Amino acid sequence: MSRLCAPLYRLLLGAWLFLPLAASGYEVALVMSQRSGSAQAFADAFVGAAVASGHRVIDAGGAGGVLDEAALAGADLVVANGEAALAAVLSRPSRPTLGVMLGRARFDALSARHPQAELSAFTLDQPAARQLRLLRAVLPKSEHVGALFGDAQAGAKPLQEAAAASGFDLEAATVASEAELIARLEAVLRRSDAFVAIPDALLSQPASARAILLTSYRFQKPVFAFSRAYVDAGALAAVFTTPQQVATDVVNWLNGLPPGRLTLPPPRAPESFEIAVNRQVARALGILLPSDEELLRLMKKGDKS
Repeated sequence: MSRLCAPLYRLLLGAWLFLPLAASGYEVALVMSQRSGSAQAFADAFVGAAVASGHRVIDAGGAGGVLDEAALAGADLVVANGEAALAAVLSRPSRPTLGVMLGRARFDALSARHPQAELSAFTLDQPAARQLRLLRAVLPKSEHVGALFGDAQAGAKPLQEAAAASGFDLEAATVASEAELIARLEAVLRRSDAFVAIPDALLSQPASARAILLTSYRFQKPVFAFSRAYVDAGALAAVFTTPQQVATDVVNWLNGLPPGRLTLPPPRAPESFEIAVNRQVARALGILLPSDEELLRLMKKGDKS
């Protein structure tokens, strides 16, 4: 699709501009990082759900093209879809801005460069407690969980706190470069029942992720990750949020606001989530898994994240 994708989409979006707003409806300017993949999946779901709820969504352009300055200035809310879109919006004066479809570390970096901006985000990072809840549902007798952190220590404190609260001993190490990865990983795996991968800039690179999977498999230790792609590549399981679920979370937040009083929430993790499980890996590791439905039930039981 082009400009929020196909011509039909543009016609529908143009028609929606003339729909009367519901009493509690807001005008939202949507800025895109790209018009394909997960960014487009979010846009499709968000526009449909927002308009159905009485809000008005305006295509304000993309990060690689010309932004609609009038749309940005007149909107109640700017939704920046992806890191590039958020960077583009923050480069000019704008209305209250919500970043979506990006990780917390990248949002924090952009936010630090624009301390005066009225800014928040619905990030993709899963709460550490939720990842550990999946691990506990799969391996109820596990006690020691391993993890690696990059030099920036992204995700270290939340995982440390979640592990302590969940009754796990966290076996962790810091990796400053790819050259250190295998040695640090092996030391952690020797002391761990399972390994938790976090979305760190260094450790999430394809070569690093491949090394983590191969080394963990050699040690016969399962990897719990943060994306379906990681599971497809060989992790045992992951908890993640789809673009459609992010869109639903954002629209639910909009719908819950008092009429005419748009106040941004603090940056937040996803409320909705799914799991992916690699049952072939489970069989290779001798792990007997419950059904996906049972795992979700165990995870959601008492989930306050």
